[in-house]
Amino acid sequence: METYKAGQGSLTRLVTWTILILALCMGCVEIYSWIHRPASHSVMDRSVVPLEWFRSLPVFGVPFSIKFAICLAVFVGLVWFLKWFMHRTTTVDTLIETEMELKKVSWPTREESYNATWVVLLVTVLLTMSLWAFDGALRLVLGLVF
Repeated sequence: METYKAGQGSLTRLVTWTILILALCMGCVEIYSWIHRPASHSVMDRSVVPLEWFRSLPVFGVPFSIKFAICLAVFVGLVWFLKWFMHRTTTVDTLIETEMELKKVSWPTREESYNATWVVLLVTVLLTMSLWAFDGALRLVLGLVF
């Protein structure tokens, strides 16, 4: 499969690939732990999918079983789907346009970010104090009425 518009949007493509592959890895690890856990709290410690094949994989030390094969197949299938999805013209065009738009953004300086953070903190504290005072006054008035 030839890369569509090679060289354009390379940073956005790399970041997107990295995040999605990490998400796939985390998802497959979660699937493996879900399949590997006991199915019930009975005396027999059965798993959702039985049949351990080998003691462990030589390199990774992971128990190689039908469970591991299922997770590996899911991972390979999702990577294939991800490769197909990331080579679609609409996806590539969106990523290229995103990178071009991010280059146009005028990012704030460190001092501007620092000042904006203090403004947000001050407004948050003032709103919290005013809501606390209003709640106390309303509670007092309603306590006198009822």
